[in-house]
Amino acid sequence: MASTSALLTRREAAEIGRVPLNAIDKAIEQGIVKPKRRAGKPLLPAHEVALLVLLRQIDVTLPNKTKGRLRSWLAHLQPLAVGSEFELSEALRVAMTEDAAQTIERAESYTHLRDLYIEHNPAVMGGEPVITGTRVPVRTIAGLIEMGETREALREDYPHIPEEAYAVAVPWTHANPRRGRPPAPWDNAQNRPAPPKRSTTRSA
Repeated sequence: MASTSALLTRREAAEIGRVPLNAIDKAIEQGIVKPKRRAGKPLLPAHEVALLVLLRQIDVTLPNKTKGRLRSWLAHLQPLAVGSEFELSEALRVAMTEDAAQTIERAESYTHLRDLYIEHNPAVMGGEPVITGTRVPVRTIAGLIEMGETREALREDYPHIPEEAYAVAVPWTHANPRRGRPPAPWDNAQNRPAPPKRSTTRSA
């Protein structure tokens, strides 16, 4: 059975599924996907995002009832084998595509890393999301990666951050844009936590 533990916000679903946000909102409004509610927020299971990916690839208008049958198939499909087929009618079959299967895999990996390495704590950095167990903002790491900072340099400056945390920083930041006016780049650099000082030795 497809995993139901991978729950994504609307923006995370758009980022991980590579589906426009307005398409996700429209699908929720029309009842094509069935989000779960947590603290009043709609959260999409991975197979719901894969459904949207698959529907865009089919590129055929289907009745909502048929889309519901397709959703149920995706929710219970095990294993997630590319090429697995579902018969919608005698004349139409739908196969699990590589893109749809990879969407579920990306969603499960992303939510696992997100829950493991991203921390929201009002007592740390004023509630700014940080890498778990540190005072390093997630957006700082994502910004450095997008500016071309190498993993080697990041490991040297932040040796206490696990390698896997880098993999989730960028997609999380894309899915969680700051509200209001973004700070200037020089403010980001100024407020960046200083990396630990590197030890130096002098030759006699």
